[in-house]
Amino acid sequence: MRSRRVFFAVWPPETVREGLWNSLAPLRDATPGVRWILPDRYHVTLRFMGDVDDASLPRLVRAAEILASEPPFRARLAGYGTFPQRGMPRVHWVGLKADPLVRMRDLLDRELASVGFAAGRKAFRPHLTIGRSKRGRLPARPRRGRQRGIELSPGAEWFRVEAVHIVQSRLFPDGPRYANVHGVALKGTQTMTGGSRWSAPDGPGENLESEPWQGFSSSTTRSRSASR
Repeated sequence: MRSRRVFFAVWPPETVREGLWNSLAPLRDATPGVRWILPDRYHVTLRFMGDVDDASLPRLVRAAEILASEPPFRARLAGYGTFPQRGMPRVHWVGLKADPLVRMRDLLDRELASVGFAAGRKAFRPHLTIGRSKRGRLPARPRRGRQRGIELSPGAEWFRVEAVHIVQSRLFPDGPRYANVHGVALKGTQTMTGGSRWSAPDGPGENLESEPWQGFSSSTTRSRSASR
């Protein structure tokens, strides 16, 4: 049976993603040996599901509907760090201050459990992954004094969360590419923001929200395409 690698995510608006990319230029210059993620791939993972067979996808959609009753809210980019906390870093990230998102994760976890999915295995720390250490090269931390030099573009640190998407991920030599397969608008929201194509540096991608398994809910709307 066919399966897909999927996760629940929030897409910041394009202006925020581009602003963050521009703000990170000093960090990129100061940190060798890192594969920096392009801004059209920036997202906040609400819950990673891994490989899910097509027969189980409608249950994901039903679980996601619990979020449709949640109101939109403001989130703020804040802070920079690396995983793991000890040893050489493998993942570089920018944090997200958004208490309502933590509540939404709890709601989603409970709803997923009610439709037969196992509980999440990791504590939820809202963040955007901005870079990963390259294979075969020694991971590096920013040169001394530079890691605290990140200054976000004025107005780019705040954004309004209006939707949550189920996103499909496909792995390629240059890194993962994403496409929305289902979206749930938060309460009272008419238009959803975010990426709705295979994110890739070499051209436009594919909106998957017209695939047959999608459309199990009245709150689903087609999202706008994310462009760089």
